[in-house]
Amino acid sequence: MARIVFLVLSMFALGLSTVGAWAQQAVDPYRVEANVTSQSDAERIAATKANLGEVITRVLGDSAALQHPLVRQAINDAPNYLAKFSYSSEKTIVLNYSPQAIQTLLQQAQLLATSASRVQGLTLYVVDVKDFASFKQVQAYLKSVGVIRSVNLVGVEKDVMQFNILLDGDEQLLKTTLAAGNKLQATGDKSLNFRWQN
Repeated sequence: MARIVFLVLSMFALGLSTVGAWAQQAVDPYRVEANVTSQSDAERIAATKANLGEVITRVLGDSAALQHPLVRQAINDAPNYLAKFSYSSEKTIVLNYSPQAIQTLLQQAQLLATSASRVQGLTLYVVDVKDFASFKQVQAYLKSVGVIRSVNLVGVEKDVMQFNILLDGDEQLLKTTLAAGNKLQATGDKSLNFRWQN
């Protein structure tokens, strides 16, 4: 009986450790712990190259991307995709890859859509959109703005349109560009709230 209880408790403990490991990966797919033989630069570089593919597979949920020429080149240049590293023990390195660098790579390789759910973006509101013609003009205008890499309509409520946008610059550059275009006037209510000038 004692042996059965021990086995059940052992299996429960093993299950908890597995769940804990899975939860850690689920929280940060860009973090990897790897075994090394020393703390030399050569070992760190080798570990960085050996594990970048695993991170990309986690992010995409598919290892087929590892065959893409841009991804293969990135693995050769893996230290460029590292945000930071540390050692949790003499023989274990903790690699933290840069989410932004990896997402940019995957977008360039057309393996990851440039959507606001996957990359850092901003929410932009356009008010005073009175009719369907204006609705189409706002969408067309935002797509023509050079600093905006992608624009996705999230919702429409009465005369307010809400967009998720991904920028090639920063928020201030966007505001300057929109002000120069004379199509959208900042309302001052929120950071990225604009009134459509028809």
